[in-house]
Amino acid sequence: MSQHHLVVIVGLAILNGIFSPALIAVFALHPVWYPSFLPVIVPLLFLLSSLITATLTLMIGGVPAALYERLSGQSRSAVAGYVWLAGVLVLTLPSLPGIMKALGL
Repeated sequence: MSQHHLVVIVGLAILNGIFSPALIAVFALHPVWYPSFLPVIVPLLFLLSSLITATLTLMIGGVPAALYERLSGQSRSAVAGYVWLAGVLVLTLPSLPGIMKALGL
């Protein structure tokens, strides 16, 4: 997998982190993951919720690629990179209406 694929994968995960419908659930569950001794600052909560969503997108999108590598016996194959890209792309699909709205399309 080339570094260009990784840039696209991370970029898609960031877009999903910002525009995902799951962001609302992560934000609403902030009492579970946000330390109670810190002050509740809404922009900080939004940023951290977005980072959590983007990280989960990367992790969940990489599961099919890891399974492919394990089952095929090929370590660091180019196909696994495309599988990871496809997994992240599928997870980003629910974010497309928000992305399109932000772009004014």
